[in-house]
Amino acid sequence: MKPHHLIVGLGAILGIIVGGFVWQTEPALLGWVFGLGLGLLGGAFVAAVTSGTALASGGAKRTRREREWLMRGDEDQK
Repeated sequence: MKPHHLIVGLGAILGIIVGGFVWQTEPALLGWVFGLGLGLLGGAFVAAVTSGTALASGGAKRTRREREWLMRGDEDQK
């Protein structure tokens, strides 16, 4: 378990507390679910910003051979 995972867990706990005690929804379970979701979202964002981890990847990494092939471009099509 990495240290920034603790931030996500704390965000989830804080979200449940806020959803249960601050938001007055009926049924109360609905507030807890939305609070948990917002807590996880906020915790993941803060953890990503502080740890430098990407929230969304740029896709699969290219190999050196693929990069060289792409750099050549249209030279082979003459």
